Amino acid sequence: MKVTLDDSDSSSNTSDTSDEEMEEMKAMTATLSQIFKNADTSSDHEESDEEIDPEELCANLLKKSLDLSKENKVLDGKLSFIQTERDEAMIKLQESSNKTMQLEEEISRLLIKINSLELDHEKALDEIKSLNSTLDVTKRDLVLSNNLLDKFNHGSNFISNLLNAAKTANDKKGLGYDAATCSNSPQGTKFVKAIEQHAQKILPKSTSTQAS
Repeated sequence: MKVTLDDSDSSSNTSDTSDEEMEEMKAMTATLSQIFKNADTSSDHEESDEEIDPEELCANLLKKSLDLSKENKVLDGKLSFIQTERDEAMIKLQESSNKTMQLEEEISRLLIKINSLELDHEKALDEIKSLNSTLDVTKRDLVLSNNLLDKFNHGSNFISNLLNAAKTANDKKGLGYDAATCSNSPQGTKFVKAIEQHAQKILPKSTSTQAS
């Protein structure tokens, strides 16, 4: 059975091929022609029982060549796509690496800042403890001062009341009275003699007993 290329087959194949494929076909045809020519002139060539049609062989080889060319183009497209994806992946990887380095630097700066803040916090705690200690001492001193002031005021009031109870009406000493100032004033200061009942209320019992 012979397989030959008719006009319809050649026209369909030609329409599907590009100029580059046509050049490859021409080169393949020339190579096959040279092979057949060498085979005919060879003295050692032995013919097989079944005769091989050169046109059929050429058609089969041409078909395989076209199929391989198409497969190569598909593979080239896949390879280009893979290379593009690889390049994009490399770019993304580089960007991720840069971001990672930036994050590591930022983390290092934050750690340094945290350490500094921890030191400041410890210093602040020490200062607070010192201030609390000083405040406690100040509070104790204030309480003692208030106690002394209360005692002084109590004693001063007691002595003042004691002196006032024992004074006569004309005795103005110890009351902040200035004779020179009061003599020039239009109105004089009038002191009222304390009565005995009022003096007994002011003086302690021991004092009133001794006075009696």
